Amino acid sequence: MNTSKKGVRLIAEICRRKGIRKVVFSPGSRSAPLVIAFSSIPEIECIVIPDERVAGYFALGMAQQLGETIALVCTSGTAVLNLSPAICEAYYQNIPLLVLTADRPEGAVNNGENQAIMQENIFGNYVMSSYEVDGDAGKKKELEEIISSISKAIDDTTYGFKGPVHVNIHISEPLYETTDEKLPAEIEIKEAEVQGKEFIPLKDLQRIKAEFSYYKKKMIIVGIREYDEELNEKLEQLNQRNDLIIINENLSNLQLENTVWNIDATLAVMNDRKSTQYVPEVVITLGGQIVSKKVKKFLDGLAKIHWDIPPGSNSGRGWAMFGDMFDSIEPVNEMQFLNAVTETEEPEEITYKNDWLQLSKHADELSKQYLAQAAYSDLKVFETLLEHLPFNANVQYGNSTPVRYSNLFKPNNNLLTVNANRGTSGIDGCLSTAAGAAHVNNRVTVCILGDISFFYDSNALWNNYLSPNLKIVVINNSGGNIFRLIDGPTKVNDFEKFFETKHQLTAKHLAAMYGLPYYFCASGNELDGTVKDFLNDKTGKPSILEIKTNGEVSADVYRKYFEYLRQNKK
Repeated sequence: MNTSKKGVRLIAEICRRKGIRKVVFSPGSRSAPLVIAFSSIPEIECIVIPDERVAGYFALGMAQQLGETIALVCTSGTAVLNLSPAICEAYYQNIPLLVLTADRPEGAVNNGENQAIMQENIFGNYVMSSYEVDGDAGKKKELEEIISSISKAIDDTTYGFKGPVHVNIHISEPLYETTDEKLPAEIEIKEAEVQGKEFIPLKDLQRIKAEFSYYKKKMIIVGIREYDEELNEKLEQLNQRNDLIIINENLSNLQLENTVWNIDATLAVMNDRKSTQYVPEVVITLGGQIVSKKVKKFLDGLAKIHWDIPPGSNSGRGWAMFGDMFDSIEPVNEMQFLNAVTETEEPEEITYKNDWLQLSKHADELSKQYLAQAAYSDLKVFETLLEHLPFNANVQYGNSTPVRYSNLFKPNNNLLTVNANRGTSGIDGCLSTAAGAAHVNNRVTVCILGDISFFYDSNALWNNYLSPNLKIVVINNSGGNIFRLIDGPTKVNDFEKFFETKHQLTAKHLAAMYGLPYYFCASGNELDGTVKDFLNDKTGKPSILEIKTNGEVSADVYRKYFEYLRQNKK
């Protein structure tokens, strides 16, 4: 049996034929025909997440790991608005989602109907495209319009830049009627036309190669992105040059040696009188957002040229993140650009790369010295956690302090993949994203987040799809400690009231409510053993490790760490 809504049946069938294999639902009445239609297709996994905000991030985590479009379905009204944070994050992370929102029939808005809000183009700036279709359609011409719109919508999620696409579906009552009727055989769902890749014009390639050859000091900064073997190999070639330094963070997912992986610490030990020797003439940015504010501040307005090269092939992005030195290339093709600069000759007798590597090594040595005597704190917790991350794990960092602390330590060589919601850098869906990732990646997924992120997103634990491979680490320093680490907030009157979110909450009772194994640690002496026991948990359930630290001590250790580096500049 299937829904009596022929238009809705067609929507589900198009999704099946075009490769959608996973759909995340949140319960609701207006979306019932969509539930009936999708759940009747054996090839499609239907996942039900009660909280729409969690559902959005759960779908995002799945799409992030699989690299394929995940469909997301909800009912009408404010349920739709609750998807907004995840859709915005997907937009800025270039993650493909097909968002199907059920809506009242046209004309219901502003006429006293329940759960009727203005859903057309509701996500505005944060989707690749938006479509409006009639789920009640039954005539051949109306069904052909659905075929066209839904096919384009699915294609839009992955062509050029990947990202979310919204389809708003008008559905009238009755909502629960079913039928044995099949879709008309003569309705043909066309495959997408294969689009040719855009290529950088020859004259621009020649200019790029000439300018790259002319300047002696080059820097490549790799932001957040998935591991890409082709990119890794190409950067390995470029990494042999003495006139070029590669700066990468954990979220870059590169597997390269002889790069600057500790940029904030490296900049801290840079002697101001010698800083000009480190300033690049050419900066190339790859991937997504960069966590480090310090490197942005260091480079602001200093280089001669900045080329921003997004992944894939698309002419729609150009981030002028270092002042007015941005040089736009349209269209941009990542591998074509990198192939071009790889073909250029390396200048003789240049020590630019080695200068940076020596500075990075000095910062690393000082960091180890400081950590050897540092008090038990968030910094020491991260040192221990990152030593014990299991082989081939997926690490999902929470925003605020966790993702920043992670960049102070060299990525261990256990073939880790690292993710974080750095598209918009919000704390609101970090745990939900990790839960979605763990559901599909079949690997140990370690979610490391702060207490505020955990409690804010604790509804992520309220579903039936938590993988036993999900390991949740909550670093509880009793408040939003990020505001003790950044400049400004502590100067405000009533800092603790308005910024720090002081609390005495614990994850223990949430773990008990959801029946999850719970581990606890509150001292350096027991940290190593507790982390090992937690990671080796064999209960067959997701587990939670809560590590209690002192927020004021942790902030003090962090500040003194950078003071120690600055006192020993090279």
